Amino acid sequence: MLQIKENSIVQNRYGTDREWGIAALLETFDPLAGDPLAERVAAIRQLLPKAMEMYDALSDLARLRLDFWRLFAPQQLDEQWFKYTTTVSNSYTWELTVNADGLFYKDLSGEYSGQPGTVHEQMHCDFWFFGPLMPMPDLEIRKKVLSLLRNAFLETDSPVVKAHFELFEYPSLEIAPMWQEGDHYRTDYVTLRRHGIEHGATTWRDGLLYCVFIAFERFLAQPADTLDATILTPAIREGIEQHIFRRFKVKPGFDGLAPTPNAKSKQLFMEAKGKPQPSQQGYEASPKEEAVWHLELNDRLAQQLRETDKEEVLRQLAAELHENGAPVADLLYEVAKTALPQAKMALSKLLMENYDPERGVEVHLTLLEYEAQDSYWRDYVFGAFNRQRHNPAVQRWLVQCIRGDNELHFKKAVDVLMGWGLMFGHTEFADREMLRALNWEDACAADPDFNKALEKVKRLMSVHR
Repeated sequence: MLQIKENSIVQNRYGTDREWGIAALLETFDPLAGDPLAERVAAIRQLLPKAMEMYDALSDLARLRLDFWRLFAPQQLDEQWFKYTTTVSNSYTWELTVNADGLFYKDLSGEYSGQPGTVHEQMHCDFWFFGPLMPMPDLEIRKKVLSLLRNAFLETDSPVVKAHFELFEYPSLEIAPMWQEGDHYRTDYVTLRRHGIEHGATTWRDGLLYCVFIAFERFLAQPADTLDATILTPAIREGIEQHIFRRFKVKPGFDGLAPTPNAKSKQLFMEAKGKPQPSQQGYEASPKEEAVWHLELNDRLAQQLRETDKEEVLRQLAAELHENGAPVADLLYEVAKTALPQAKMALSKLLMENYDPERGVEVHLTLLEYEAQDSYWRDYVFGAFNRQRHNPAVQRWLVQCIRGDNELHFKKAVDVLMGWGLMFGHTEFADREMLRALNWEDACAADPDFNKALEKVKRLMSVHR
């Protein structure tokens, strides 16, 4: 809800008022966000006469934006429609409509929306100065939209006509850098895509909390202290600039890079995950080239291991690395050393079940670092051992817990033995007399029956490996 005052607009969102002064309305990206686009534009236009009265008192930036509002005639725009795709691991389809009311991005595949088909609205002014609100990977489409807007200016020689965002071809991005920060509960991340920047957050319990898109053009144009400064820290900003932008300022239509030798065949090789069909049209590669590309492909896949905490994605990447002859167990183990809890859960499971049971248990047990904050972690760690009866590392750990001085771990270890015997078909552990003797009080008292039961457990583990 918007309330127009003499020199400001009061916006009420979820019961809280925010007052927008004229300078803030002109200088801020996506002002009055959250209200319908038509209402926002109408409200700002009502304040334009007052803004003109204080023109000399405004900043250079605000005056430039005010000139846009003053000289831009949206009624002169002919509606145009564009359809295009973006690609990460999957392809996503977008529809863009440009008309007198603004720019409307329809997220047909739900790439950045909880519901496929969601429409994101953008003011003409914001597109002119900051670039696309949502992904627009094709340079030609960006140029066409700018051209449409340029034709709607009343004065074509005004400085504002030349003050649009920077046009450049997005450089290729074979391995996407990712920056993460978090703990056992929440992880915040920033990552680069071919078409822009993402930042978001996940939790181990709920998965993805949110994912926000930032266009490369907006990253360059918006002051750093107003662009998610708590997320895009100076170190991250520097990394993005060094990796993507400042060294790739080139003329439209030219990417500034020498062509990759045998680029078409390499592309087909990578798209086929290292298994192209020799008969595939356009594919010609020597064994030496394929050997080099295999190493590069494995490097890419290994980098992707560090960029996800989704078990199904990690499992697929591990399978592809295995098929390409990479040392999967070593890679998973190294990634797990610095992984956050949700990723570590998936990595340890993969190691235990498929690639290296011993090191999988080692990684899995590091999750107990968080049990002081939440008993979930203790339950999760021991619960996973119910199906690890024949894993020697699990057996050693359970015996260590039963011998140790941690009562909670002692009882959880006994619960695992009981589960093996009574629930998971390992009937050798279903000896009720043995299980009754494995109690904390008798362990503390070094009761002979307890010692006898523990020796039987160790013997059963050894015999039935």
